Amino acid sequence: MTSAHIWPRRNYAWYVVSLLTLAYALAILDRVSISLLIEPLQADLQINDTEFGLLQGLAFSLFYSVLGLPLGMWCDRARRVPLLSLGLFLWSAATMGCAFADSFGELFFARMLVGVGEAALVPCAASLIADYFDPQTRPKAYGTFVTGSSLGTAAAMALSGLFLVIADKLINGYTLFSEMAEWQIVFILCGLPGVLLSLILICTVKEPKRQGVQQSTARFSLAPVMELFRKRPLALGSLMLGTVLNLVCVYAIIGWFPALFIRVHGWEAAETGWILGAVGMPISIFAALNSGWVISTLFKRGHRDAPMLAAIAAALSMVVFGTFACIVPLASLALVGYGLNALFVNWNISAVYSGIAQIVPNELRGQVMALHTICSGLIALTAGNFIVGFLSDNVFTGAAGISWSLALVFFGCGLAATVVLLAGRAAFRAATYDHNA
Repeated sequence: MTSAHIWPRRNYAWYVVSLLTLAYALAILDRVSISLLIEPLQADLQINDTEFGLLQGLAFSLFYSVLGLPLGMWCDRARRVPLLSLGLFLWSAATMGCAFADSFGELFFARMLVGVGEAALVPCAASLIADYFDPQTRPKAYGTFVTGSSLGTAAAMALSGLFLVIADKLINGYTLFSEMAEWQIVFILCGLPGVLLSLILICTVKEPKRQGVQQSTARFSLAPVMELFRKRPLALGSLMLGTVLNLVCVYAIIGWFPALFIRVHGWEAAETGWILGAVGMPISIFAALNSGWVISTLFKRGHRDAPMLAAIAAALSMVVFGTFACIVPLASLALVGYGLNALFVNWNISAVYSGIAQIVPNELRGQVMALHTICSGLIALTAGNFIVGFLSDNVFTGAAGISWSLALVFFGCGLAATVVLLAGRAAFRAATYDHNA
C-alpha cells in the first residue's frame, strides 16, 4: 500500500459495514418473505404456482435488473450514501404497500417498486466497502456484508412465522386490524424497519474518499466497461456466468423451500418459518463470515483465483446437498441437506464481490457489479422462481412435484456452474488487478 492511500478509521468502517449488512438483511427479508405466504396469497388473490413464481421473480427482477446499470454508473460518479438511503426507503415503503394489493396485478406492481428500490443496494454497498477497506481486509468486509443475505433469508422465515402469530393476535384483539388478513400485517411489519434504517444511514454514514481512481468519470459511457470485457472476456465472463448459475439455485431455495416442507412434509407455515430460520440462520451467518476469511487465506497462500475456488465449492454443494435435500423422503433428512448446503451457499456472493474487486479497477466496479446484478435478476431470480413454478404446474404435477422441480434446478445449474468456473480459473489468475488499488 502506498502513502497515497489513506483509509478511513477501521472502527468506523466496520460500523458502516454493520449498517450495510442490516440493510442487506432487510432487503432479503422484504424480497423473500412472500415465499412463506404462498398459501394465503394463492387463496385470497386466486393465483397459481406459475403466477406466484412471476411475483417472486420477474415482478421484482424486471426493474431491479434494468435499473442496476444506470444506478451502478451513478454510484461510480456521485455520492453513494444518499442514493442508497433513498433506495432503502422506497423498497421498504413498497413492501408495506404489498399489504394493500387486491389482485395479482396490484401485487405485481408493488413488487416491481420493491425491485426499483433494491437496485441501488448492491452497487452502492460494494463500491462503499471497496473505499472503506484496504485490499487485504476487503474480502472480510464483503464476507461480513454477505451475512446480511443469511440474516435476511433466515429472518424472512423466522420473522414471517412470528409475524403470522402476531398478526393473528392483532386481528383478534384490536378492532383496527380486524378487517385485515394475516399476510397483509406481515408485509407491513416487514417494511417498517427499513424506513427507520434509511434515516439512520443518511444521518450517520459519511461518503468515503474514492481510492485508486485512474481515469475521469465525468462522462457517462459504457465504453470503458466494454473495453474491460474485451480485454478479459473469459475471466469476467466465467466469474459472472458461473456465479449467476449458482444464484439460480439460491433463489430457488429462497422462493420454494418453504413450499417443499409445507406441501411434501406436511408442516404448517409458521412451523416451517421457525424451523428453517432456526437451522439456516446460525449456519448461514457462519458460512458468510467464514467465506471472507477463506478467500483471504487462500489468496495469502498464493491462490490468486481464490474467489473462483469459493464459487466452485458453492456450486458443488448445490449439486450434492441441494439435490439431496429435495428428494429424500423424510423431513429430518431434508433439513440436514438444507443445513449442509447452507454451509456453502454464501461463498458464492462473497466470491462475486471479492472477484470483481480483484480484477476490475475502482472507477468501473459499481458498473460491473450492476451488470452482475442485471444478470442475477433477469436470469437467476426470474429463472430460479419461474422454472420451479412452471415445472410444478406442468411437468411434475403430483403431490411431491415440487421436490423434483427443485432437484432438477439444483443438479442442472450447479453442475453447469462448476464446469464454467473451472474453465475460467486460469484466465482469472492472469487478469488479477493491482491489489493496492
